[in-house]
Amino acid sequence: MSILWFLLIISISVFVHELGHYLAARWQGVGVKNFGVGFGPTLLKFDRWGTTWRLNAIPLGGYAEIDGMMPGDTHGYARLSGPGKFLILVGGVVMNLLLAWGVMAALTSLQGIPQTRAEITEVVPGSLAEQAGFMVGDRVLSIDGVRLESHDQVTRFRQTTGEKVFGLLREGQEVAVRFNWDNTRERLGIVFRAEVLGYTRTSFFEGLGRAISETVIAVPRFVQEFVGSMARLLTGQQAQGIAGPVGIVNITGQAAEQGLATIVSLLALINLSLAVFNLLPIPGLDGGRILILFANVLTGGRIKPETEARLSYGGFVFLILLIVLVTINDIRNLTGG
Repeated sequence: MSILWFLLIISISVFVHELGHYLAARWQGVGVKNFGVGFGPTLLKFDRWGTTWRLNAIPLGGYAEIDGMMPGDTHGYARLSGPGKFLILVGGVVMNLLLAWGVMAALTSLQGIPQTRAEITEVVPGSLAEQAGFMVGDRVLSIDGVRLESHDQVTRFRQTTGEKVFGLLREGQEVAVRFNWDNTRERLGIVFRAEVLGYTRTSFFEGLGRAISETVIAVPRFVQEFVGSMARLLTGQQAQGIAGPVGIVNITGQAAEQGLATIVSLLALINLSLAVFNLLPIPGLDGGRILILFANVLTGGRIKPETEARLSYGGFVFLILLIVLVTINDIRNLTGG
């Protein structure tokens, strides 16, 4: 069942992303020959508005085949000004953000903002956490004397080094666990889940403002964790701050056990991650194409189409390597290897 939820979430996210490119192109009079969700053999297709819409057999990824984006083209996308091209390139990211923000705002207005704390469900044998005295069932109340407002604040202890003091609720009593964090370890060695204490209702627009502000705060942390995780993967180490298809399937299964609201929250989180990831300046991603576009504008178009094509091919190879490394990392994390 978790795989079905995973495929549904990925398909929605990809469709919305490609729809952003499609709408930005058509709004400027640029044709879109094909619009596909998934890859491989076509299961269903129909023609509408000058586009062949396809649902393909392998529901991982998608595409909007926009006229004029091939090297050497002089029509469609190629004839647009810099701002027009930028609008098409950034359209997918904008749509992912709008979907994520809309879902988060709807959840806060219908269900409310969950008030959570972290309940420790596993202490890894031989880890720093076991040595420090953490126990399964502990609830994290504070870190270094600062009361936590949400379960996801637990990982913030990594931001600085030195002695850390965790205030825990254990069998009705508050206890303190101390350890030294020198930032040389991959992880502390605890697994925790969100224990929901209650909900605070807000209006849709208050929730929308909260979602946007949280995104602004989260983006630098996401980029930092991604770069750090990539560095560890490329040197053969395990990484916790990144997940591929296998890891996301596992996360989806856990979310499904907690109910529909958690699944919808995961949809928002994946769309936020997809938006930020696509803006990274890696050739082959939207961010890489935007970087090349800006470079062409600044240099008067000195980057030749052939050079851009080679950069995109190199970026594609890098992304395939990344998928392989992340999948191996997912399996290692799931098996404890």
